[in-house]
Amino acid sequence: MKRLGHVDPTALTLAVERLATLGGPPVSAEPAETGPAEVTAVTRALAATDGGQVVASGGTTGKIKITTIAHHQGIPRLLRTWHPLHPGDVLLNLFRPGRLWGAHYFYNALAAYCESAVLPMGSVSADELQDWAGVFADTGVTALAGAPSGLADFAAAAIELDVRLPVRTVIWAGEPMTPARRDVIAEAFPGCRFWGNYGSIETYVIGVNRPDCDPGTVHLLPDQLLESDADRTLLTRTGDGWPVPVVRYRLGDRVTEADCPCGDADAFRVLGRIDDRVKFFNTMLCLGDVLDIVRGVDGVTDAQLVLTPDGPGASAVEVRYVGAAESAAVRAHLLHKVYALTTITANRPESVSATRSSTLDRNDRTGKVTPYTWREQRKVATH
Repeated sequence: MKRLGHVDPTALTLAVERLATLGGPPVSAEPAETGPAEVTAVTRALAATDGGQVVASGGTTGKIKITTIAHHQGIPRLLRTWHPLHPGDVLLNLFRPGRLWGAHYFYNALAAYCESAVLPMGSVSADELQDWAGVFADTGVTALAGAPSGLADFAAAAIELDVRLPVRTVIWAGEPMTPARRDVIAEAFPGCRFWGNYGSIETYVIGVNRPDCDPGTVHLLPDQLLESDADRTLLTRTGDGWPVPVVRYRLGDRVTEADCPCGDADAFRVLGRIDDRVKFFNTMLCLGDVLDIVRGVDGVTDAQLVLTPDGPGASAVEVRYVGAAESAAVRAHLLHKVYALTTITANRPESVSATRSSTLDRNDRTGKVTPYTWREQRKVATH
């Protein structure tokens, strides 16, 4: 397995021993891989003495997984290397609250640790923005936090309604910051700087993206190690101050090392979900790669894939997108980039299609665009 980052061997031994006393796997020469069950046990044991905030993930395609995050949420450690807010900033928090979701409360706490003001708003629709614009202006909003699709929606509404806010900081997480999303946000808020982070609800922040970084690249936080191959990505942390301690925890994403123009070390890219590969006739199709290709087409603002099920695989892939691009051009570009699809459509032209739409399906819980859906309303892994 490839390795990125570094943990001190002595500190790793101490971390394994500590987790074993809290309900983690027993101590062994080769630390065992861990998953949500071990994280639930360990964080519940820590919360028994230190308290914490209960958060949940899953529930769309599988059983809800519970984690108890430390009250500090790892923010003091995070701010050593990633500090997007400062005294005088006013953050409009567009992440949705409630239902044991973590992001909304994380960004409220981030503002507090940065000595910034915060408006704990949640999502704002285009219909609501007209009524709230005066409030946002009067309170002096200078920063936004949200998922990229939600930020882009907010920006598009601001442009249409001619709402002008002196936003200089945009904090994003939870989805890719695609060029189209970035462009509309930058148009609405000229001169804003983008700060991103990557993680999961079980681990909170793992890596960060700063204004001088490539938008698709994140840097691993210190005192962490990522081990990865085509089928696994394992996260290990050492030291104190993390929201959740983990050793060889199985993440749901595929990652690869990368170079970043900022020059900082331990850069990587998130390639997609481990389980986003679907058998399409006799070919394994990586849905994340298909989406990246489609989102790179001129005139495509955003996209998702709609799959027609065929046993364990799919018999048709429809690219549903928003934007000015012609559907024939989107389909032709995809076939040109993915040779396997060209071969399949030579015999089954109806199996791959592209459809322009005014809206895309959203996750009811988070408001994010659902990357992949099944026509029978069965959803595969989402970001």
